[in-house]
Amino acid sequence: AAPSDELGVEASVAPSVGPQGADYVKIYDKKKKMKEEMDAVALKFEESPTKGIAYAVKCGHVTGEDPVEVARYLLEHKDKLEKTMIGDYLGREPEYKGGFCFKVLHAYVDILKFKGMLFDEAIRHFLEGFRIPGEAQKIDRIMEKFAERYCLENPDVFSNPDGAFVLAFSIMMLQTDLHNPAIKEERRMTKPGFI
Repeated sequence: AAPSDELGVEASVAPSVGPQGADYVKIYDKKKKMKEEMDAVALKFEESPTKGIAYAVKCGHVTGEDPVEVARYLLEHKDKLEKTMIGDYLGREPEYKGGFCFKVLHAYVDILKFKGMLFDEAIRHFLEGFRIPGEAQKIDRIMEKFAERYCLENPDVFSNPDGAFVLAFSIMMLQTDLHNPAIKEERRMTKPGFI
């Protein structure tokens, strides 16, 4: 019989921690450490994407030398990292950091699959992982790469990537016009104005 306390209630006997239990403790500790590191990466990333990536390198999450690896990291952690900052990082000019961010953009888009998707579905899928920056040159770079990839995977939809790019950029303009509260109703784009 199990031992009981002075009130006669059976005391539970704690199981001994065997090898399996020790493994669970290690796994828990590792996951806890990883979550704490990811929280710190996210904070630094919100301050500056470059600082966030540098901290992820310091923690051993990525090497920071391979654009494909960084692109996968951004996609994998898109719900933990500030989406506006991801968009800003992906839209950097080709000369910034020796072109590394530009290579990450290309790797990021190349990882995504758009085959068989309608154009608007593909744009939504593409923009799930980040918020498009407000700067026209950044939007231009990002949407140009998207259009190129979409046409590569759906060659029968557009005759060339330029048409896809113009449509993608136009959709972004219309979305901004429609949903930006700073634009007064009388200044919103009309159908004839758009055409």
